[in-house]
Amino acid sequence: MLFVRLRVAAAVALVLACLCAATTAVVLAHAQYSGSAPGANATVSAAPSSVQITYTQELSDIQVSIKGPDGSDVTTAPAKFDLSNRHNASVTTRDAGPGLYTVTWHNVSGDDGDPNDGTFVFTVAGAAPAASTTAPMTTATPPTTAATTPPTTANAPAATTAAPTCVDNGVRTKGINDVRVDTYCKRQALRDKYAGQIDVATFNGALADGERFESALSDAMADFQAEQQAAQKAKH
Repeated sequence: MLFVRLRVAAAVALVLACLCAATTAVVLAHAQYSGSAPGANATVSAAPSSVQITYTQELSDIQVSIKGPDGSDVTTAPAKFDLSNRHNASVTTRDAGPGLYTVTWHNVSGDDGDPNDGTFVFTVAGAAPAASTTAPMTTATPPTTAATTPPTTANAPAATTAAPTCVDNGVRTKGINDVRVDTYCKRQALRDKYAGQIDVATFNGALADGERFESALSDAMADFQAEQQAAQKAKH
């Protein structure tokens, strides 16, 4: 009789463990990056007029910010997802010239309401310089004048590039209780501040999993340093 009871208890424990594992898988699920056009780390010959992103789950919200080589935001309208296939999102863009483009996205899963963030880059190749068809100039001695007055030019203000601003409606992200990072713009400001010091994927994932800002930042810095050390070892 005791042996039978032990077998029943073991079977119940196994079922509960499976249920807990299944529940954890659902809780931790997010709409992850699946693919894009241009693709992550791809090089294209010309700047695209739009960027398409596909996710592993249907979306209920999507925000996308894209910085061009000069650091300005190149999106020309808010991002949107395809109502006929909610896995797909897109945003229209302008040409900011050759160089590295950084795509930062924030979404909310339509399956379970979980938020998620991510970043990827692509490169626009520069066009080859056109061959010059201008005939060589001949040097001639300019006529002598009593005085030469340099032409006057209007003091036009120097062209400046507006600092990119985060487009956000201020709505708090579901599942993030830390008020310092509970909106997309707050998290983007931190990603910009610690650029080159943290692993962005680790930072995003830790916040989405409910970690406080300090813990997420510490994990992201540790992963970044580990990646740098691994890269240095690979070189030697």
